[in-house]
Amino acid sequence: MRRMIAGAAGAALAATALVGALPGAASASAGDASLKKTVYSQKAKPTRKSTKFDAKCNTVGNGHKSAGMACFRAKGDRVWIKDTAPGDGLRIEVRGTTNSNGNPGYRCYGNHKGGWQVCNFDRQMAEKRIFLWYVSTWKGSKIKWTSDEKMLRTS
Repeated sequence: MRRMIAGAAGAALAATALVGALPGAASASAGDASLKKTVYSQKAKPTRKSTKFDAKCNTVGNGHKSAGMACFRAKGDRVWIKDTAPGDGLRIEVRGTTNSNGNPGYRCYGNHKGGWQVCNFDRQMAEKRIFLWYVSTWKGSKIKWTSDEKMLRTS
């Protein structure tokens, strides 16, 4: 039990490093500048398929209402995103990592249109790891809103 709590605490600490570890975020301190960060970034592809909104999903608001949702599906290591307020001018993104030092990172971003879109990280994401991720809204290069973090096991 103590090991599980310590593991969860380590993952929570890693989450605080997510913002600095991914593109578009605040830069790292001078001591970290020599570290090379690998970030797999994909523009989500529109799909006619949809996914079920369940406990493996997360939502983000825009200050007034729900702005978007995202789901992680371990089978195939796919990230599904959906802009639920396409007229608000905000873009939906998922950012995450699969280990404690924030390397590698994963970024899945969509367009301003509604409907489900999907990113496929099957070839990049390590097996049997914990994927720590969150959903955010962006206006240009500025982050506006973020969701709580989720931790889910990869395939």
